[in-house]
Amino acid sequence: MMTLLKRDKVHYKILITDDDDDCRFGLNEIFEPEGYTTYLASCGREAVEIAKHELLHLLILDVHMPDFSGFETFEFIKEEKKIQIPCIFVSADTSKSLKFEAIEANAYTLISKPINKEIIKYAVEHSLEKYY
Repeated sequence: MMTLLKRDKVHYKILITDDDDDCRFGLNEIFEPEGYTTYLASCGREAVEIAKHELLHLLILDVHMPDFSGFETFEFIKEEKKIQIPCIFVSADTSKSLKFEAIEANAYTLISKPINKEIIKYAVEHSLEKYY
């Protein structure tokens, strides 16, 4: 019987972008101890700059940031890297129009703030399984 090998979390690189320090560092505290390599950005410009120099496997982006929105940041990164990369958007705003915008952006999912640890972990694990 053939078994599929799961990739070790150590190989996955996650970019966490949020202008809220507590949220950004809180997400880092969830994923770094799990063995993921995490990169932190406080705005869209920082995220795009990190993405230029790193091979990333997943983006976690706040929708509302002071410079670029999460949607704009996602588009800039996809254009820069010329690859499909899974993206999880997070936002305190979970309006119907924002959900449609996330779907149009080809997001993996949109998670509401405050972020539930189990939900974000589940979303990350399943998005990585789906894409890789």
